[in-house]
Amino acid sequence: MTLINNICYFTIGIVTLAGIYMIVQYRGLLKLPEGTAEMSLLAARIRSGSKVFTKKMFKYVLIVAAILALVLSFIVEHWAGLTFVVGVILTTISIIVGMSVATYTNVRATAAAKAGIEDPNGTEGKALAKTVNVTLKGSQICGIIVHSSSMLGLSIIVLLSLLLGGVECFTPSGKADVIPIVARLTSYSLGWSLVAMFSRVAGGIFTKAADIGADLIGKVFMHFDEDDPRNPAVIADQVGDNVNDIEGNQADLGESFTAAPVTTIVTAAALYGRDLNDTALLSAAVAYPFVLALGGLISSIIGLFYASHVKESKDPGKQLNASMIIAVVGTLVASLAGSYLLFGRTNLAPADFKFGWLALFVSTLIGIGAGVLVGFIASYYTDINSKWAERVADTAKNGAALCISMSMAGGLISCFFEIAVVAVGVYAASAIAGPYGRAIMALGMLSFIAQPIAADAFGPISDNAGGIAEYCCKDDHRIRKITDKNDAKGNSTAAVGKGFAISGAAAVVLTQLSTYRMAYGGLYIDISSDSPMLGAQLGSGLMAMFCGLLALFTILAAGKMADEVKRQFAIKEVAEGLREPDADACINISTSNGLKYMIIPVAINLGATVLLGFIFGPECLGGAQAGTLLVGLPLAILFSNAGGLADNAKKRFEAGLVIGFEPGTVEYDKAHDAAVQGDTVGDWMKDVVAVSVDIFMKIMGTTALMLAPLFAAYHILPF
Repeated sequence: MTLINNICYFTIGIVTLAGIYMIVQYRGLLKLPEGTAEMSLLAARIRSGSKVFTKKMFKYVLIVAAILALVLSFIVEHWAGLTFVVGVILTTISIIVGMSVATYTNVRATAAAKAGIEDPNGTEGKALAKTVNVTLKGSQICGIIVHSSSMLGLSIIVLLSLLLGGVECFTPSGKADVIPIVARLTSYSLGWSLVAMFSRVAGGIFTKAADIGADLIGKVFMHFDEDDPRNPAVIADQVGDNVNDIEGNQADLGESFTAAPVTTIVTAAALYGRDLNDTALLSAAVAYPFVLALGGLISSIIGLFYASHVKESKDPGKQLNASMIIAVVGTLVASLAGSYLLFGRTNLAPADFKFGWLALFVSTLIGIGAGVLVGFIASYYTDINSKWAERVADTAKNGAALCISMSMAGGLISCFFEIAVVAVGVYAASAIAGPYGRAIMALGMLSFIAQPIAADAFGPISDNAGGIAEYCCKDDHRIRKITDKNDAKGNSTAAVGKGFAISGAAAVVLTQLSTYRMAYGGLYIDISSDSPMLGAQLGSGLMAMFCGLLALFTILAAGKMADEVKRQFAIKEVAEGLREPDADACINISTSNGLKYMIIPVAINLGATVLLGFIFGPECLGGAQAGTLLVGLPLAILFSNAGGLADNAKKRFEAGLVIGFEPGTVEYDKAHDAAVQGDTVGDWMKDVVAVSVDIFMKIMGTTALMLAPLFAAYHILPF
């Protein structure tokens, strides 16, 4: 299978060049000024707090990973434990580098805004452009390293499997007929999923405890500005932006991306790996995901490089959109070339490719189009200038209840459109190119993942930059105005990033369920029969309980943070700014509660699939996958968009976009308080629950795909 070997070598070469590019960008970033000594010190405190939490979290990750690696090696396949560890290590490296880069970028973005504003020959547009360029210089590394690391691990595992075991790695072996390449790749994907779940749950509870505590007491009770230095929870909130919105988002989207090519290769093995005397079609089907993902990586780098070198800007969104357009076009070019070279020129297109080799390109186009369309839908419902954000802000004048209710209404309505895009896209790709086309559609949505991750990281870096400006440059509000423009756009890009993660996860899970049925000889999953119906009900109930527990634990942690902030504000010197608040106490509260409360949700996610499979068998587990998808997808979209909408409705007040409400008036304070309370409800929705649901679905799908033959051979109940 020379073709696959060559594409793996080529992938390693491209990833190496991407690594060199990142090093050059990082060194250039570090040469930029940090501003004043006070700014540099605050950035160092944020960086230190982020590192402390990350180190403590990974102690748990390493313990769980070590146990799971041994189990996978002895029970599933002897190399599966090692590939699982590779996934854990690469995810860990990616998010630690991303967090480090973000904490060096934030203060430099503030310094760029400050220098631009203070330049006597400068303009606001030039100052904004400088700030955007610096922010993108850091955020692009967050995206590129995830994309590159995922492809590096995938290529090494496939290459070594072929070099050491030959084509037999696609052949079922052992008592349970485990396919080695399937076990190794799904274990690798599970490694990414494990870190993603820990990062999202622990990091989400950490940051939202700090954010909600800071906003409720600092803004609503004390009427302080965002990130007021007198608020003891502000630095913990800034730390949370890095451990959740940077680390968690990288792991989340990286896990979605990794699952897509893994599922595509597993699908190829199930469809075309039965006759190993003629491996031409199998080789082409395994090679195509590499071509598509590499095209996405290269075009994302070009787009992000272009977007980070503008001279003047009025809207950061235009630069981010330009980078996405370049990434999409480049990926489509790679898809067209790869489809023709692998399937067209060699006449390898199978019978279910309705348009011959072009069917694969069309499936990719459908996936990319669906991903972009989902992004636009999310932006339409959450952007600070959208009609929905205006509606939510307008209802705030009548209290928090209507504000929250309107956000929920927008989130609920948006569910249909995003789900419809994914469902129609999967159906169309399957009709055009069969099960393999369905897998390619899912991969197409995520094939240029470096760009959405970079655009998403743009938000928390800008949020940190704004906090540093409020803390250290409070005498010049023009600086905060520049960073707030980036932050507002960052909220929309974050909603778009969540939309990519959620919709991409749905497409991947649908493909996993289909592949789960046929990978090991075909399972019969009829939702109207007893066993799958039982699984669907249990899966939907598990998903609802999982979301409820995440909300419960976040609220409990936020309550403890609010009590601590109240306690410190009761000290007159702290409330008046005459004494520095104890920020470390708030960081410790977020850290301890984030790590404590993550245990039960993570255990449910990891244990549910195994218990259902070994007790009720593979058909029941197939129904459970369907149940979690049908309940989890609308919940994830609802919480993501409703939360993003509430956040930007609050920001409309703070940006002076709500007509008739002037800051400092009683009317403004009441309406703004209601919007802040709506935002605090939205915080746990979008940044804890929504971002964890898609990981739950993929962990169940990946684990089921990996363990299906064991569940079929060994389960307790006779149905």
